[in-house]
Amino acid sequence: MAYSPVTKPCKRPRSIQSEHRSFQAAWEEEYLFVEWPKEKATCLLCKEKVNVLMRYNLERHYKTRHASYSENFPLHSQLRSAKVASLKQTLLSQQKLFLCQMKESEAVTEASFKICYLLAKHKKPFTEAELVKKCFLSAAEILFENYSNKSSILKEIGALQLSDSTCARRIEAMGENIQEPVIKAVRQSPFFSIAMDESTDVGDVAQLLVWVRYLDQSLHPKEELLCLLPLHGHTRGEDILDSICNYFETHHIPLDMLVSITTDGAPAMGWHEAAENPTGELSLRGHSLPPHGVSSLSLRLVRGAYPLPPREPGPLSADLELLRADH
Repeated sequence: MAYSPVTKPCKRPRSIQSEHRSFQAAWEEEYLFVEWPKEKATCLLCKEKVNVLMRYNLERHYKTRHASYSENFPLHSQLRSAKVASLKQTLLSQQKLFLCQMKESEAVTEASFKICYLLAKHKKPFTEAELVKKCFLSAAEILFENYSNKSSILKEIGALQLSDSTCARRIEAMGENIQEPVIKAVRQSPFFSIAMDESTDVGDVAQLLVWVRYLDQSLHPKEELLCLLPLHGHTRGEDILDSICNYFETHHIPLDMLVSITTDGAPAMGWHEAAENPTGELSLRGHSLPPHGVSSLSLRLVRGAYPLPPREPGPLSADLELLRADH
């Protein structure tokens, strides 16, 4: 009978992070290195970086590249200490200049975002961003005529990135950043309701706008635009349903918490009575909704899939008017 050899469990390979190496202060004067950036060493003479903080690595670099330096600046001498302090100050000045340039670049980008936000908020075309920049430059020429830093101001304004394609990217990024907190808040809400309206854009594409009303963490009601869903092809009730349900499933929004659906009364969103379900319960792909939570004209989708209570005068009529006014 053959036996297979017993294999020992393999040890995990060593990693730099697990060793938690730290930079030693004595290496500054001994090998002319400083810790920059974090957990890395930078040579004060050639600015080359050493990724692994080991004495051997720093010593090898120093003896290979700067062996003659010890002749002019002997180790543990005042001359060497003064030279190291001077080199550190030079590196610090370069770092400050680099950080200042980064902050200027960030300020220009932030200003570009704010201008794009105002254009989108006031429904202006993206091509007007370049006009805003020209107006900004023309006004700055006059307003800062007697300022000593006028050229710097005009340079910063000229660095603004406001092309139409840049504006489109900026607004898309802001839209995603705004949408995620709303989706997260809807998921955490104990219940929510939606209102929908379908229209056609300039490109002849049907767009479904979905508003949501939910409770925040303080149980205060809030209302936000949840999404804008393009409807390519048909705009029947079942197409609207598929778009809504696919969006909720993609973003993991629980349909069980949906208590109200409000529409504009279009035929594709009309009432659908079905005798198959005498309880009058609305169902969205297996998620049941109470009949009193359906407001205005509910989605009329695949026949028999969305049974609703009959349209008879009663308490529901008053609820419809109230919910229409609320939404």
